Amino acid sequence: MHAETVELLNAKGKFTSEQAVTLATAIDMRIEKAQLVTVPVMDARFAAVDARFAAVDARFAKLEAKMDSGFASIGARMDSLAASMDVRFVEMRSDLKMQRWTMRLIIAMLIGQTALGPVGVQALSYLRQALSTLVR
Repeated sequence: MHAETVELLNAKGKFTSEQAVTLATAIDMRIEKAQLVTVPVMDARFAAVDARFAAVDARFAKLEAKMDSGFASIGARMDSLAASMDVRFVEMRSDLKMQRWTMRLIIAMLIGQTALGPVGVQALSYLRQALSTLVR
């Protein structure tokens, strides 16, 4: 490139040979010191940026996995609480049914005592004993 530059400066620029050589040398030195970006240099820089992005992606993946496990444990706890609440509601429902039947039997006993007299009282006492064994 140096010889072509000197010829161009001589022919078209009307410089003397000494001026053309000095100017061509100065241009070559400046180009060498400029550290122009070439494809391999850009590839190396992009590789460094890609490595940093890969590190960030890894950190995000780690955080995402941590969040997923936390959400899974919260979901499991919620399912466990819902199941225990369902069991309690079933128990309460059966207790209410038993209390309802107890009240009905007590009302039946009262009606029977007043309607039947001493025979009804004896029948109701047997019924009361049977009821007390069921409730316990």
